[in-house]
Amino acid sequence: MAAEQPHGRLSLLRKRLDERLSSFIRTYKRTSMGRLTLILPALLVVGILIVLPTMILFELSLRPFVDGSIGSYFTFGNYERIFTSEASRTVIFRTIRVALIVTALTLVMGYPLAYTAVRGKKWTGRLIVVATLAPLAVDVVVRTFGWFLLLQEGGVVSQLLLLTGLFSSEPQLLYNETAIIIGLTHVLLPFMVFPLINVLHTIPYSLEEAAQNLGANRVEVFLKVLLPLSLPGIAAGTLMVFAITLASYVTPSLLGGETNVMAVTITDTFIGTGDWPYGSAMAMLLVVIGLGVILCYQRALREMDTKTGGI
Repeated sequence: MAAEQPHGRLSLLRKRLDERLSSFIRTYKRTSMGRLTLILPALLVVGILIVLPTMILFELSLRPFVDGSIGSYFTFGNYERIFTSEASRTVIFRTIRVALIVTALTLVMGYPLAYTAVRGKKWTGRLIVVATLAPLAVDVVVRTFGWFLLLQEGGVVSQLLLLTGLFSSEPQLLYNETAIIIGLTHVLLPFMVFPLINVLHTIPYSLEEAAQNLGANRVEVFLKVLLPLSLPGIAAGTLMVFAITLASYVTPSLLGGETNVMAVTITDTFIGTGDWPYGSAMAMLLVVIGLGVILCYQRALREMDTKTGGI
């Protein structure tokens, strides 16, 4: 009994300490300092890996490049060169155009796949998920090189097109914008399919049945029921695909040849000519375009949420 009494007191003391510690942690979490402490590790990671390099990049973009060396004074000459150079403007517009086309193609191809995966038979859904996931297990360089072999002169695709009789000579499918779009569409399709699958899983099939019972055909069900309710998934997928396409380097460099996009031009500027200030200015412009797209998406989603009453 004497041995059990100190043990019981120790257990009671430990219980009280646990309760007080838990109460202190709950109270501390509610304070501004507590919330700051919780997000401090994330802020440090973002600050060191994203904000600081971006600031260095911006500072470098304001420096001149004179006689093969970086100048000591500040100037907006690099940005002026970008907007006054026809070659730079062509690369910028091509990058945005490719990003828009790839985003549209992945959406048009990905929505039916996602819908079939959710509403189709169980084995069909599993097959689509596996077929969509499988390419992600292969490095993007390998997948892009596969398209290089398919699209090259004398490749399978060009030979099949010749057999259709639509072309009198072998079409040029490689080293152009079309090749970049084909490669990026294949690489980025999973980033569109899975957000759509997630959002379609949350839409009850009974809503489609109710709309059909009220006389709506399949097109009306899609336009008035499925499309509005799946907009969050569409927004997430299109945003990811567009942003990744803007910054993609491997696929355009392998399939595009001299048809450059911004990421390839930036790399060539840094490594080829050594003009780091001009390359930094191009990189900052790419960041601004990406942030602008994200902000426009957020504003559009807020307005859409307000109009639909948060549904």
